[in-house]
Amino acid sequence: MKARIGLVGRLAVVGLSLAACGAGPSFAPTPTLTPVIPTPPPTLLPTLTLDQTSAKEFVITDFDAVHSAVNGDANPYLILGNVPVAKPAADLPPELVVFLGRWEGYSYAPPVKKDRKVVLVIQEITVREGRAVGWSGTNLQYPDRAGEVHFRVVPGDVPSLEFQVIGPDGSREIDTYTYDRDKGLLRGWVKSPANNLTYGPIEFKRDQFFYIYKDYTRYLTDKRIYSKNYHTSELQHYGQGYLIYLPEGYEDHPEKTWPLIFFLHGYGDRGDNVNVLAKASPFMFIREKGPLPFIIAAPLLNSFGGYSSFPEDYMEGVLAEIQKDYRVDAKRIYATGLSMGGEATYRLAVHQPETFAAIAPLSAYVDSETYAGLGRIKELPVWAIHGADDTVVPLAKAQQPVNALKAAGNKIRFTVLPGHDHDVWTDTYSDPAFFDWLLQHQRP
Repeated sequence: MKARIGLVGRLAVVGLSLAACGAGPSFAPTPTLTPVIPTPPPTLLPTLTLDQTSAKEFVITDFDAVHSAVNGDANPYLILGNVPVAKPAADLPPELVVFLGRWEGYSYAPPVKKDRKVVLVIQEITVREGRAVGWSGTNLQYPDRAGEVHFRVVPGDVPSLEFQVIGPDGSREIDTYTYDRDKGLLRGWVKSPANNLTYGPIEFKRDQFFYIYKDYTRYLTDKRIYSKNYHTSELQHYGQGYLIYLPEGYEDHPEKTWPLIFFLHGYGDRGDNVNVLAKASPFMFIREKGPLPFIIAAPLLNSFGGYSSFPEDYMEGVLAEIQKDYRVDAKRIYATGLSMGGEATYRLAVHQPETFAAIAPLSAYVDSETYAGLGRIKELPVWAIHGADDTVVPLAKAQQPVNALKAAGNKIRFTVLPGHDHDVWTDTYSDPAFFDWLLQHQRP
């Protein structure tokens, strides 16, 4: 998979040294004068055009050849850790040498800042062009892009690397990367000429480490997170199954019941891979920080069924199956969800107000029918959390159910996180105080 590129030689035009001499009177010799003619600078080949650059799919057929094992462990791997990087030519300017190597970073474009992770390995570079391998996705374990790039070098006081990407539909984007000398980072922007929009920035550093797991199911199992299939065909119609976490000590105390967190995911996680739910969910606390004293269950909604929201019979059916199969404390059942799942959290609580001890909708909105029924949960503890700068669900839409519940007498807790766009779940589900708040509530 090692990319190769012919190094562009420099062409030098050598100036000729011309001499002239003259004769003077015989009693006074005339000195010989040699005019100094400056040597013209080297003639460099012109910069490549954008049409001479390219980006094509990078197919990983050998996992170990591309990614590198971490600390000798057989499961976590450094993304693109084994992609080779060539040594720079001796005469390569230092402002281009700094580009070489492996970079990791995040996109700060809205609506979910830092949600997209990007790894870029710049393998080779000359004064004119170079090659790189790129890898990106909102879910580290399941990237949606991997490509081999042939870029051009755009000279200047701050040189940049640039290439174009042609989509299957003929759409075009232009990627540009520059090196920030002061901050020691690589900064990228993506421009769409069709609508004259620019996305970014993407900021890369050398001291970040993104890992991928060769056996992700095993990794989750080691964290006591399991993927399960449904028993009935009715539920299988809506989704492939659910992800569940069983707390430490669950098997050791067969008579003990446990509080349940019922999590409902967002629109972007619909599909047929239940393991994606381990990312943006309460499971992230278990993966990154440690165990929790809850059962956590998360149903997956299919994308091919045309669903833009969780059907009530699906949510209720999964909840009933979870209660039947696991030792759930019926007085301590909590619902939480984000975006589409936040809307579903409100709606499910309105449909089953007697089921839940508390709910926590994140980045949520409600439809008119749910809005009209909010009085049914006027006694239910509610903690709604929203981003002040949410461009997907504007803050005003989140305020509507909050105002309605307050008018009904509910002592709803409404937290607006400053500086947050749509993503409030990363901070919320990583905070132990969120889970402590849930445990403060139980049904009589």
